Amino acid sequence: MYMESLPILVALFDRIDIFMLIMVRVTAFFIFVPILSGMSIPVEVRLAVAFFLSMAIFFSGMITVAIHYDTVAGFVMLMLTEFMAGALMGFMLFFIFNVLLFAGHFMDFSMGLAMASVIDPIQQIQVPVIGNVLFMSISALLVVNGGLHYFIYVFATSYNILPIGAANIIGNVPLVHFIVLQFVSFVLLAVQIALPIIGTMLVIDISLGVMVKAVPQMNVFVVGMPFKVLVGYFLMFSVMIPMLGQIYMAIFDHAFDVLIEVIWGMTYG
Repeated sequence: MYMESLPILVALFDRIDIFMLIMVRVTAFFIFVPILSGMSIPVEVRLAVAFFLSMAIFFSGMITVAIHYDTVAGFVMLMLTEFMAGALMGFMLFFIFNVLLFAGHFMDFSMGLAMASVIDPIQQIQVPVIGNVLFMSISALLVVNGGLHYFIYVFATSYNILPIGAANIIGNVPLVHFIVLQFVSFVLLAVQIALPIIGTMLVIDISLGVMVKAVPQMNVFVVGMPFKVLVGYFLMFSVMIPMLGQIYMAIFDHAFDVLIEVIWGMTYG
């Protein structure tokens, strides 16, 4: 057993610098990637997953180009470049999936639950009630349907497109332009997800305004707020829950496309 593993150890220590550069990109990716970046997952588990994925990439044969550097500073710059490349890929996925929390803020505000919030067990932060339900549901679908495996696979194969040291991030105008456009897409996608509830709440607000003008004695806050919450939860269970599959596919497809575009975007320049 020892003699069989000896060539593997020799290959690893012979190119330990390449392995360290791979490990840096993988670890940076896992800092932000959805679910695996959650605080509920122990750091030791995430580091172990990053280590074994780095080993798989190292021995897969994808890394065929040796990286040359003359000084310690050059090696440090390579590590920073790989860290930024992995972090950018993971952050864009994290950014797209957080559209659910942003849409939840829209829905909570329109329902009158703007002051209510709960603790997200994955990110350990205060999040809107409706947004947390959507985020947890979509995260479960991401794991069950193997979407997380697709993201990890695309990241691992990114070395075919973006070898070590080839990432161009600083001063990359097309990449910056693409990232800025994603902020616009982020808002549009959040509005599309929340539209069934915020549209209905808008109709209710207009109706309550007309009723107040017709019956000035009616206390709109006593009548309107509980009614909006009741209608909001009814829409949540009758419209939003049945649409979870479509919402998941829309977010997954968009995140998948963004990940591919970011990988190619870092090759410009």
